Amino acid sequence: MNYKTAFAALCCLASATACSPIHTNRISFGSADVDKFTKIIERKDVTLIDVRTADEFAAGHIEGADHNIDVRKSTFIDEVKAALPKRGIIAVYCKGGIRSKTAASQLAANGYKVVELSHGYDSWVESGGKTTK
Repeated sequence: MNYKTAFAALCCLASATACSPIHTNRISFGSADVDKFTKIIERKDVTLIDVRTADEFAAGHIEGADHNIDVRKSTFIDEVKAALPKRGIIAVYCKGGIRSKTAASQLAANGYKVVELSHGYDSWVESGGKTTK
């Protein structure tokens, strides 16, 4: 390989990596199916949060839910910070698993250890999990 070719290859490599981030801050949380979620919420260091609307919560929720904080409200993180401890694990669920992933991401970004019910309250009910109104 001649110098011009080597120099061109080096320039291409340098320009390709110049825009790449040096590191990324990955916000992570765990997802669990009903069986795993059941075991997790039985632990004493876990706070169970329903992130659906108040009407959905009133219609039925997982037995033992500690809080109902609607993830769609603009005050979600403020309410979380006022109500939830940073120690332990926060377990979140919604109806089908989409809102709980949004909530889990926001919670993890704010320093909480989080696990979410991957297919939500619907999967909990289908599996015969305990609920209450």
